[in-house]
Amino acid sequence: MTSIATISIYEHAWRLHQQTIPVDTIAAEVGRHRATIYRWFRDIKRIGIREFVRRKRQCKHRRPRARTPEYVIQKIVDLRVETGWCGQKIQKELRQEHGIRLGLATIYRWLHARMHTAVVGVRKYHKHQAMVTASAPRQVVEHDTVDLGELYAYTALDIFTKEPSVFIGTDLEMETGARAFAHHHGYYGDTELHQSDNGSEFRTDFVAAVEDTGAKHRYSRPYKKNEQAHIENFNKALRSECLGKAYYSTSELAEVQQKVDEFIRHYIHQRWHMGLPDMITPAQFQEWYANDPERAKVALEKVYG
Repeated sequence: MTSIATISIYEHAWRLHQQTIPVDTIAAEVGRHRATIYRWFRDIKRIGIREFVRRKRQCKHRRPRARTPEYVIQKIVDLRVETGWCGQKIQKELRQEHGIRLGLATIYRWLHARMHTAVVGVRKYHKHQAMVTASAPRQVVEHDTVDLGELYAYTALDIFTKEPSVFIGTDLEMETGARAFAHHHGYYGDTELHQSDNGSEFRTDFVAAVEDTGAKHRYSRPYKKNEQAHIENFNKALRSECLGKAYYSTSELAEVQQKVDEFIRHYIHQRWHMGLPDMITPAQFQEWYANDPERAKVALEKVYG
């Protein structure tokens, strides 16, 4: 008689079954639950004992899940620390600049495992439809300010191309607002519409400076958060990726201005933007629009679908 040591438990159970041994007895003999034994017999009757055993052995030797190389894990963590980027931007950077393809869930799994502070899990990105829109460069530029302590960042953003401009001032006076506008106008040139909130820095002198260039000015409506959605998103990036939550003194004005100028160059030419097609950079989108404006415009519309 063949020893049980030389045959599989599936074959042994099947032989006992062919000898009309009760299922409960067979389950006790092979150390499995009676429901498992019934499932075995059902499949054996369907495909035969040899095929059943072959498939079971194959399942026991499945290829282990590939482990992400350590240098890739470190690159994920470094990008998060250096830039504060979300998983989607890290995924884009790895694929575009390093030829590394990883799933979003894998990136967040390693961020959770290696970061000391909590990171946001995988969530579908939903863009909010802004109430003010543009269909071409220099149609609408939004303006806002960011409190930095003794300094204030006067921020501006072309809502179509996503190009930012930042001027560092020492107060929220109208005269400073007008100087900030001159700085922004030097970059953007002629623009159809400039929009701001109703802060003191955007009152008479600022409006006059806007209108002197032949442009129109519009105040966003209070408590309508989507009216300034583009510039507020940039302000968050300026805080999280450049200036942090530090308190800056007036003596640091030149240093802070230099710092934000470097960040703007990075933002325009290197930073992946989730508000543009395929998360390309503002500089890449400008080039695309210059070469094929219709296709670029259609692609941008799909982003906000």
